[in-house]
Formats: sequence, structure tokens, C-alpha cells
Amino acid sequence: METNLSLEEFKRKHGYVIDNVWYPRVTSIVDVKSKPALYYFYAAAENYEAAQEKKAKAAREGTIVHEILEAIVTGREIIVPPEYIGFKKGFEEFLKTHSFYTKIEWIEKRIKHSNYRYSGTFDMLAEIDGTFSLVDIKTAAEVYDDYRLQTSAYFYALNEEPWLLEKSGKKIVLPKYVEKRYIFRINQVQYCTKCGAKKILKSSGDKIKGGDSNCEHVFSEEVFPDWELKEFDNPEEDFKGFLGCKELWEWQYRDYLKEIGYL
Repeated sequence: METNLSLEEFKRKHGYVIDNVWYPRVTSIVDVKSKPALYYFYAAAENYEAAQEKKAKAAREGTIVHEILEAIVTGREIIVPPEYIGFKKGFEEFLKTHSFYTKIEWIEKRIKHSNYRYSGTFDMLAEIDGTFSLVDIKTAAEVYDDYRLQTSAYFYALNEEPWLLEKSGKKIVLPKYVEKRYIFRINQVQYCTKCGAKKILKSSGDKIKGGDSNCEHVFSEEVFPDWELKEFDNPEEDFKGFLGCKELWEWQYRDYLKEIGYL
């Protein structure tokens, strides 16, 4: 728990000001939930500084992947670094197997929920196979259940107040309600030629999944795309979980929030 931030630092780190009102950010709220995979990540690191360096590399990789995918769907020219070609190929494979339409006005926009008083920035809205959907892009090794909380918060905000907010303050009205929410997970991998194990290539450190743990792996030189489109059902159940996180988050930061006037 952070107690050494100034009030202004806390407000900048944990929320947005929209129409002169401060709202806490979705990603900050869901961070209150225990994350066993993150604890394992820190435990496996040489030290705290090494772990932070890996996190920074992973964040940079995620940013670059987002830029590549957004450039493809908006028709913007972009030079893809050779070490990221697998991500580009994976997204192109996805586009060949699904009908997909988006536009720049639906990408990385801010939203808020006035009733439950939170805000956030989602990755993308798109028509996928004819259905208007929320799409969250991840470069993690797998789709984690925690993502259900984050996407449910965006989903309910979008359908409660169906408009998006530009950085300039301009509002973009949505053409319809959001019907589905997806995680689009994408990576690039190599396969062991002996046991079929999959090596997920990450700038923060490669990960090996599956295959024979006793195998002396020999991985292919060729890099393959690895992607999945995961739909989440039961938004009501997930939103209840998000609101539970929000209540705990408000308790944890109650002193800051009282000073802001949020509580």
C-alpha cells in the first residue's frame, strides 16, 4: 500500500479527471486483488531491481504490439521490427479467420461510469463476426481470470454511458450497445523439435510450456505466431467481483479518497 505519495501524485497515478471530476482508474482498482502469478514472478527474480527491469521490458513490448495491431486495422503505415514479425503474422492470421471492423475513433479511448464512479481506457471496440464487441489485447502467456474483472468494468461503463472521450474532451457517441467482450492474446513462439514444447518468446524472458520436462529441448529456428480470441460470458458475475475489488480498494486508500472528497 502506498502512503508516501502526495495527494496530487496519488490522483495522477490512480485516476483521471473528467469534466472537472476525479474518478479512480479501473486498472488501479483491480490491482488490489491478490495475483499469485505476479508473486511467483517476483520470487523467481534475482532481486527487486531485476524484476522491475523485466516488468519495464514487458510493458514496452506490450506497447509496441498494440501499436502494430492498431496500425494494421487503421491502415496506417508502420515499420515492424524483425523481432516482432511473429505478432504481425499472428494478427494477420486472425483477420483471415474472422470478420473484423474497427476505426480509429474506437481505439484506446477513455470511459467513465458516473453511478459507480470509476474511469478507464480500453484497448479497442470492433465489429467481430457481426457483433459489436470490446477487445482487450494481451501479450501474457495465458488468459488470466483477473481479466474478467477489468473487462466487465469497461463493458458496463460503455453500456451505461455509450460514449467515448477524446483527450481533447470531445465525446464520441457509440452506434450501439456493446454485446460481447473478448481477450485477444497474442505471442510468438518456437517449438521443440523433439517433444513439441512451446517456447514463448518474451523480451522480459522466454517461457517454456508443455512438452516433456526431462527433454533436452531443441527449438526450431522458425518463429511462429500464437494467438487466441477468448470470449468472457457472465458479465454480471464478473462485475460483482469488480465492485468487491472497488470496495476493498476504497478502504485501502480511504485517507486519500476522503481528502479528495471521493468518500
